[in-house]
Amino acid sequence: MNMQRMKKSAAPAILIVTALIFMSGCASWNKAYHKYIMRGTILETSGNEVYLCIGSRDGAQVGQKFDVYKLTTQGTYQPGKGGVVGPTFRKDKTGTIKITQIVNEHFARATVTSGTAKKDYVAELEFPVECDCNKGK
Repeated sequence: MNMQRMKKSAAPAILIVTALIFMSGCASWNKAYHKYIMRGTILETSGNEVYLCIGSRDGAQVGQKFDVYKLTTQGTYQPGKGGVVGPTFRKDKTGTIKITQIVNEHFARATVTSGTAKKDYVAELEFPVECDCNKGK
């Protein structure tokens, strides 16, 4: 068998193996997409209520408070010759929400407690500003 024929017969096999690897990776890609990209995104708003992409699997609990942010593109960043060029983002706080119901492992319902929360804004868990770590010592 000459080299040209071997290349032609190997091409479909390589294509099939590549497709199988890609398909098996889809499940883990979906998990990563939810964990790192979608998590905290406000999916829907209705009056004073919002639905967000965070649920029991992420550790969400009724009563937790979240700061809400609007993300906007600022332009491009180029650290120097040959550096990575890409968009830079700005994060502006627009309000706060409080979880009222865990819908399932991926989603929760919350109420806007201050400011504004719109679709596609991002919610991040609010951390206390003050720490009482050294009280009583």
